[in-house]
Order: sequence, then structure tokens, then C-alpha cells
Amino acid sequence: MFVSKIESLEHEIEEAKSTFEMKNLALNRMKLSTALKNNLEDTNVKTSLFMDNMKHILTLNKLIMASQKESWNLEEKLRDIRKKRLQLKQASKSKLLQIQTEKKKQKEDLDNMESSSKINALRRDLQVEIKITTVIQHVFQNLILGSKTNWAQNPALKKIVLQLEKNITML
Repeated sequence: MFVSKIESLEHEIEEAKSTFEMKNLALNRMKLSTALKNNLEDTNVKTSLFMDNMKHILTLNKLIMASQKESWNLEEKLRDIRKKRLQLKQASKSKLLQIQTEKKKQKEDLDNMESSSKINALRRDLQVEIKITTVIQHVFQNLILGSKTNWAQNPALKKIVLQLEKNITML
């Protein structure tokens, strides 16, 4: 975090230096152009050709400065976009870490619940009750079948026998 700020500040210092140098060079070109223009006006030797050249040079200087200004603006926008992208990247890493931590916590909670001795005791008790219920169902079925009554014709017995056929472990 501090490294990125230091790098950002170093980058800004370098930009300020280069901006200063560019402006200084442009100012020197303009001073030279103005001095040559003033000198040529004074000497009046082939002034028209030199004046045309000087005007062209001044126009080119203005175009160069406008292009440099546009370039600086674009570089500033690019730097802002990169900063935003870096912030988004850091935010996404933070969220991903939070999600991973939450998943790990949920998994640990689930593991703790499954390994709990209370749950295991309840499971054992449930299995015992299922076995007892299954035995009772079989006893009732055998009693009805052993009585040699036609259970299929008696609706009450038919319902009981069919109910006893259901597997209790599936319920």
C-alpha cells in the first residue's frame, strides 16, 4: 500500500519534471522565434521569406503545445483509470478473501455439528427406534396373515397391511 503510494508520488514528480521541461523548451522556442522575428523586422533583409518561415514555426509551436496539452490530459485520464482498476482489484481480492473465510467457517461449523457426540447419540437412538418399529410392523403383519382372514376384502385390514408394508427408513 505504501509502496504503491510512493510509486505514485514518484510518478507524479517525474511527470511534473517532464512537464516543466516541455514547457521550458516551448517557451525557449517561442522566445527564440520572437527574437528572430524582431531581428528580421529590424534588418528588413528578405523579410517576407523569413517572416513566412517564422509564422510557420510559430504555428507549429502552437500545434506542438496543443498536442502536448492533449497528451497530458489523456495521460491523466489513463492514470485515473489505472488507479480505479487497482482499487477494484484490491476490493475484489478483499471480497474473495471474505467469501473464502465465510465458506471455511461454514464448513467448520458443519463439521462440528456432524462430529458432535449429541448428534451421533440421536442417530443411534433413531436407528434403534427404526429397528423396533420394523419388528412391530412385521409382528402385526404376521398376526393378520396368521389369523387366516381375508384381509384384502376387509378395508380396515387392507389399509393396515398396506401401511405395514411401507419401509420406515424411507419415511
